[in-house]
Amino acid sequence: MNDNAQQQRDWLWLAIIAGMGFALRAAAMAGFQHVPEGDELAYRSMALNLLGGNGIVDSMGNHAMYNVGYPLFILAPVFFLFGEDLLAVRLVNMCLGGAAIILCYLVAKEAGAGRLGRRIAALAWALYLPNGIYGMYLAKENLMIPLMLGVMWCALRLARQPSHTVAIGCGALLGLLALTGNAALSLLAVVAVALLLSPASMAQRVGMAMLALSVALVMSGPWLLRNLQVIGAPVLNTNGGFNFYLGNNPAATGMFVSISETPRGPTWDVLRKTGEVQASETLKQEAIAWVQAHPTAFLALAVKKAAYFWTPPLHAGKGEASSAEKLVRLVWAIQFLVLLAAAIGTLLIPRLRNRQVALLWLALACYTGVHMVFYVIFRYREPIMPVLAVMAGLVLESLVVARPQAAKPVR
Repeated sequence: MNDNAQQQRDWLWLAIIAGMGFALRAAAMAGFQHVPEGDELAYRSMALNLLGGNGIVDSMGNHAMYNVGYPLFILAPVFFLFGEDLLAVRLVNMCLGGAAIILCYLVAKEAGAGRLGRRIAALAWALYLPNGIYGMYLAKENLMIPLMLGVMWCALRLARQPSHTVAIGCGALLGLLALTGNAALSLLAVVAVALLLSPASMAQRVGMAMLALSVALVMSGPWLLRNLQVIGAPVLNTNGGFNFYLGNNPAATGMFVSISETPRGPTWDVLRKTGEVQASETLKQEAIAWVQAHPTAFLALAVKKAAYFWTPPLHAGKGEASSAEKLVRLVWAIQFLVLLAAAIGTLLIPRLRNRQVALLWLALACYTGVHMVFYVIFRYREPIMPVLAVMAGLVLESLVVARPQAAKPVR
């Protein structure tokens, strides 16, 4: 089979796998009922207010409390074209999910996987059950996942075959991530290490790093300037201090806790009236003071958060679970454990102890580290899970390749 025919066959396999992913998401839309709540309502109000001529402001009157990327790039265009149609949003989320499946394949290729490993990586992500469920949500994670995979592809390519074109693409993706989900900016460390590992000269590495950062700033700069004008501070959002406080106060558990359950609860409404920038700064300073006064408790809590972050999804949902929900949760837990085992497997297989896989591990470590500083919600884990799918492809392919070699008689 010539290269052209093999390439066509590869894309056919990928199309079939993507189709399976679409089927999972369609099944979720048909069988899972979900009413937007919490952050989803904030994102929806941001998009609707923008279209209504009121600017980007959420339902509580905040101008920059939430990340702007998902409501600006996804919700607002969908609502403009189709009205406030949740089905249309979910179909767009489905398309984002399809892009993530293809990107899993491409990231696996850059990580060193052969054809089998790439297909396994794409299939593992296509059939991962939370993809179907969270595709129903008006959640920023739907956009973060393909953007983060894009950054990972760029980082892996820069480590092996650096170019200014890839650096520009990486910068654009990082700029979009800055607007969509701050935690994903932890991947900057992966890009930096990838450039250090690249075969380019030091001058070329610095040049590509500056190019990527410049493009990222061009992408995010208009939003920073808008916030400087509207709220008086050139920030990506005003929830940094708020989230830092929720994760580091006398009532912190490691998981999300409501502000009403913290010592600030009784005076939160008063603090909010000082403005979102000042409120965030006040909460940040109170969290820093708590950390400085309780360094041991802070470190213990950080370790606890890491454990929570990678705890299998054995938690119960809201209300009495149906038999179908119990089955879905069981399958989800099994899938999660398999992916986690695959990640550990990369450490045990000699041929996978290489720079490309090390960059995958660095991404896991950096993304986990962010949540060790703040707090954990299980949904926040989903954007990094495709990296585990890529690792699964690498490990399973290695095991398949090793079997025939082990079966050969020793002469």
